[in-house]
Amino acid sequence: MIIQSQSPIRTFAPVRTQPQVSAPTAEGTPTDSAQISRDTRGGATRRSAATLKGGQEQVAFKAAEQGAPLFGVGGLIFPDSTGKIKEMALQLGNVEFDKPLPQETHNGLLGVWNQLFTHMPETHFTVVCADQRGIDDVNKLVHDSGTDPNRVSVVPAQGDKMSIWIRDSMLPVRAEDGHTKLLIQDRTYWPGASDNTIAPTLAQVHGQDEHNPITSQAHPALRIDGGNILSNSKQIFVGSDSIRHTRARLQELAQDPARAKEIEEFYTKASGQPADDKEKMWADLPQLVFQSEFGRPVLVVARDHDQPAFHIDMCATPIGDKKFLVGDPSLAIKALKALTPEERAATNREMALNAGITSGEDLIGKLICAEDNAQNQANYDAMAAELKEAGYEIERMPAMMGLRTTWSVPYLTYNNCIQERYTNPDGSETKKVYLPQYGCEVLDKMAEKIYQGNGIEVVPLQMGSISKLEGAIRCSSYAIEREF
Repeated sequence: MIIQSQSPIRTFAPVRTQPQVSAPTAEGTPTDSAQISRDTRGGATRRSAATLKGGQEQVAFKAAEQGAPLFGVGGLIFPDSTGKIKEMALQLGNVEFDKPLPQETHNGLLGVWNQLFTHMPETHFTVVCADQRGIDDVNKLVHDSGTDPNRVSVVPAQGDKMSIWIRDSMLPVRAEDGHTKLLIQDRTYWPGASDNTIAPTLAQVHGQDEHNPITSQAHPALRIDGGNILSNSKQIFVGSDSIRHTRARLQELAQDPARAKEIEEFYTKASGQPADDKEKMWADLPQLVFQSEFGRPVLVVARDHDQPAFHIDMCATPIGDKKFLVGDPSLAIKALKALTPEERAATNREMALNAGITSGEDLIGKLICAEDNAQNQANYDAMAAELKEAGYEIERMPAMMGLRTTWSVPYLTYNNCIQERYTNPDGSETKKVYLPQYGCEVLDKMAEKIYQGNGIEVVPLQMGSISKLEGAIRCSSYAIEREF
C-alpha cells in the first residue's frame, strides 16, 4: 500500500475531523468494578469515564452512533499464524494512563521499529504519533536507518495524549468487499485519552487507497481487548474474561427495549432456538456473537479457571493451524534457579539495562516470587490441556509475567510476538517470528530454539523497556493488511 506524497518523509497534516462516530450516548456506561482480568497478582480494575484523568472519557463504545447495528458488521478476522503482512500500523504514544511515557520506552520502541523496517522490506508502515517530538523522531529514524521513505507514513494523532498499545483499540477484519475494516470495540481499559481515535485516523489516511481502501466502524456489541483474541486460519480463540465482558456489555444494551429485541432476534437466528430461556441465551450469546462477527468457529479458553494472564496473547501462540506454544512459568523458574550466583548477577544487570531499570534490585528474584505458586502454574497447564483437548499439538514456552502496574520488572513473554508465513514466487516458504527478548540470555535463547525447532526464522527484538509496561510487540503493533 503506497500513499503518494510530495515530501521525502510522508508526514500527514494534522487530522482535524472527528472519528466517524457521534457524541457519547448513555449506551454502555462502564462501571468502576468491572475487572481488566482475574489476574490474582494484579487487583487492577477497569477504569471508567468517571475515574480517568485528562479527558479519557472519550471511549469508542460510548461514541457509537445511536441505533447503529449490533450485529452483522464484522468480517473475517486476520490470522496470527499465516500470511504476509503488507501494512503495519504502529502507535508512538506519550502517556501511560496518568504518567508520561518513560524516555527509555520511547527509545526502545524506535529501536524495535528499526528492526521491523529492516526485516520487513516489502511492508508499508503507518506510524501515528501523539506529538511533534514523536513525528520528528520517527522521521529521523527513517532517515538514519536508510529506510525508503515511501514505506513509512507518519501521521499526527487526533489528540495530544495517546498510549503505545495499538492492539487493544481495534479489531481489523476483511470485510465482504475484500478490503480491511477496523472495528472499534469497547476496550476494558484506556491508557491514553486519544486511543479510541486510532482506527478512524488510519481509515482517514488509507480510505482512498486504490488497492485496499480501509474503513472503520464502531462495533457497540463487543467488549474485548485486541490482546485477548487470537486466530489461526481455521479458528478463533477468545479468553474467558472477554466472554464475561461481552455478556455484560450486551446486558447493558438490553436495558433498551429496542436493543433487547435486536439481541433476541440475533440469538434466535444464530442458535436456531427461541429466546425464551434467558439463562441459556445469556450463557451462549457472547460466543455466538464472536463466531458470527469474525467468520470462524470460536474456542473459548480458560473456561473453568483464571486466565494465566490478563490477555491470552501474553501466554499462548498459534503456529500454523495444528500447533500452539503455551507459556510455562516452571520452565523459566527452573532455568533461572539453575544460574550460578555470577550468572544471576550478570543476567540481572543485562535485564536492568535492557529495561531501563535502575533500582539495583534482584529482578530474577522478583519475577520468581511473582510466578512461583501452584495456582498460577495450574492456570497455564489448564490452558495447555484445553488446547490439546481441542486437537492441537502443544509445546511449552518459558513465561514470566512480572508484577502488574509497578513498572519494576520486565514481563518475559515469548508468546507476545508477530508472525509471517507465506509462499514465495519461487515456491520456497518463509516462516518468520518477530520475537521479544529481554536481556535474559538463558530464557531468550530457550525461546529462540523453540521457534527455530519449528522451522521458524527468529528476528530478535529488544523489548525490556516496553514489556515493563506489561506488553510486547503484539500489543504495540497491528497488521492492518495481510495476505492470507
